[in-house]
Amino acid sequence: MPRDNASSAPENPVIPKAQEKPWYIQHFTKLLISFGLGGGAVAILLPWMLWLHCGMSSGSSDQLRLHLLYVTGGIIAVLTLLQTNWKNQGDRFKIDADIKKNEQDAEKNERDHIRQVHAERRSRYTKAVEQLADEKAAVRLGGIYTLVGLVDEWLADETLDPEEQQKEGQVIINNLCSYSRSPFPLAEKIDEYEARQELKELESKKPDTLLPDESSKLDTLRKRFEDSAEYQEPDNIAALQAAFHEEQDVRRAIFEEMSKRSSKVSMGKNKKVTVTPGTWSTFGFDFSRAPIFYPLNNLTIEQGNFVSARFYGEADFGGAKFAGAADFRDAKFAGAADFGGAEFTGLAYFDYAEFAGGHAEFDEAADFNNAKFTGNANFENAMFAGDADFDGAKFAGAAYFGEAEFAGTADFDGAKFARAAGFGNATFTENAYFSSAEFTEDAYFRGAKFSGKTSFEEAYFEKCAPIFADASNSARFSAQVNPQEYLFEAHSESPHGFSCGEAKLLNRTFILPHGAVLFDPDSWDKEKRDYTRLSEPAQ
Repeated sequence: MPRDNASSAPENPVIPKAQEKPWYIQHFTKLLISFGLGGGAVAILLPWMLWLHCGMSSGSSDQLRLHLLYVTGGIIAVLTLLQTNWKNQGDRFKIDADIKKNEQDAEKNERDHIRQVHAERRSRYTKAVEQLADEKAAVRLGGIYTLVGLVDEWLADETLDPEEQQKEGQVIINNLCSYSRSPFPLAEKIDEYEARQELKELESKKPDTLLPDESSKLDTLRKRFEDSAEYQEPDNIAALQAAFHEEQDVRRAIFEEMSKRSSKVSMGKNKKVTVTPGTWSTFGFDFSRAPIFYPLNNLTIEQGNFVSARFYGEADFGGAKFAGAADFRDAKFAGAADFGGAEFTGLAYFDYAEFAGGHAEFDEAADFNNAKFTGNANFENAMFAGDADFDGAKFAGAAYFGEAEFAGTADFDGAKFARAAGFGNATFTENAYFSSAEFTEDAYFRGAKFSGKTSFEEAYFEKCAPIFADASNSARFSAQVNPQEYLFEAHSESPHGFSCGEAKLLNRTFILPHGAVLFDPDSWDKEKRDYTRLSEPAQ
């Protein structure tokens, strides 16, 4: 049978050379007696024999005897000192061995304590993960706070190197993100219930009493449910709503705790955005495909990965700060999207063509009022089913709205574009407002289609005039709009303005940017997939 070598003592222990007894210690007593007796005998006999046989005087013999005794005593003293020194060395070795043993015991105790702490921490982690599946919201919330605290503990654990701290913390972060991505069918049920209740209320009103916004809302809701099966109202909607709001609080708590530990976004004296890393800034966060049915306003969101996320009700990001990229590719907004006052410090993805095949859809209003985009803002192929409010928005990087569809009013009044602004082939079904907008670099509107009132009053173009047409692609303006509702008047101090000319269609004359054309909305050809009645380019 194998034996535990660590616990069995060696049969023939080897004594360190420094601790072996030297010969004078091994025979110390014999040497001491021998030198004592021998020295005494010599001191007595030698002087006497010299006095007897050699005629040494008694005084000289006494002196010799005395010196011999001195020598004998010196030898005995040296032996004693050697013995004392060896004993002191032995004591020192013993003390050193005791100290070393104590240090080893302390190190072992420390290792045992660390293992115990880590084991206890992992035990709490396991219990907290189990709490996330509890039926009671308070228990789930407790599990979240426990997990958050464990991340902080791992990061503060000086017994681990930074890589191990990061690894342990990321495992917990992944669990928190996974919980936020977990399905919550009740969110869709509540969303449908509330939408149907709103539809019922609007249908109960007389058509001539509906406000324009209510009429638009009524059409949207009817379209949403026109192909759905017969609806059965829940038996206890109050209980469902209570459970819904409890889960809202639980899931928002995850983002609140992350926000407290995320980067700090601030504006410096030179109006430059500064991002100061937080304790959790090095972690990865994944909220892709998550059902979001709770507000995320006034929070800092690190690396906002909301790819393919589904937003129920109003998506409230008002005043939110995105530290790093904000990725909403293929996101689906079932209700209004409020990004009013939000700050984007990195790239903001709302497109699909350039970034791997997703597109953002806003079924209702999208509010980016006074939002700040520090990096590029990508809304290519975005679909805005309701009003899109970018009033006062600031784009520090390039702004891409190519092929975006604005089914409601598109409001860019007072927006500031520090770099290129691309609206090529965008579709403006309702009104499009760019009044007092500021374009520092190129402003592209080639191929854009305008079907409602369009205003560029007081627009400012710093480096070049806006581009509405080239040799193969011209912006189009509806000929069914009142000609006076197309306003192309740059700010009086703008270095560049509009170069306009006349275009005629349907016996009406319009003033449009050079190269732009008029189209008749009633001339759509399904086979050609284009309008058949177009004017000559404005010139």
